[in-house]
Amino acid sequence: SLIFSLILLSFSLSADKLEIKFALKYGMIKEPGSVQEKFQLVKDLGYDGIEVNAPSGQRDAFKAASEATGLPIHGVVCSTHWRLLLSDPNPEIRAKGLDGFKQAIRDAKFYGASSVLLVPGKVKKGTTFQECWDRSIPEIKKALPLAKELGINILLENVWNDFLTTPEDTLKYINELESDLVGSYFDIGNTVRYNAPASWPPVLGNKIM
Repeated sequence: SLIFSLILLSFSLSADKLEIKFALKYGMIKEPGSVQEKFQLVKDLGYDGIEVNAPSGQRDAFKAASEATGLPIHGVVCSTHWRLLLSDPNPEIRAKGLDGFKQAIRDAKFYGASSVLLVPGKVKKGTTFQECWDRSIPEIKKALPLAKELGINILLENVWNDFLTTPEDTLKYINELESDLVGSYFDIGNTVRYNAPASWPPVLGNKIM
């Protein structure tokens, strides 16, 4: 299968041009070297930005590398959302997941990024679709005041988690959070497990952020 390393960073539409910027995740860089050397490599290859995991033990190194190379950290990926699910049946696990998510929001602000990528939960043994919905929504709502204070968008990625597998459910979930800061981190490749990629944009519209 083809793994896309190019991530749609942002776009703006004018009368005659669709400007597309390209980025990738720091973890995709397999060349050896320091953090700054890897950032420089990505910039030299012509990328416009880079995403890093947060929270991370390399927080200061990422910030320094971004400033030294001029390569922006445009967004962060919550590093705890798979290990500490916001949909976990154990409330203590959910609380720890919320702490990690909030730190990711703070780190995004620290880097000058505009968003945090979040996988809101996972349907699995012990967690039905509805339970995933009912458990994760309140946890995300607890983080919204911090996101609003810092001006950070919360973007929900469609992944192979058997949750929010249709654009209709995704839109309903986003709307239930009742915040302009919440949108979709639309992954066109991840849709193919469940439905046709082209069915998503007409439904989500400008919720794709």
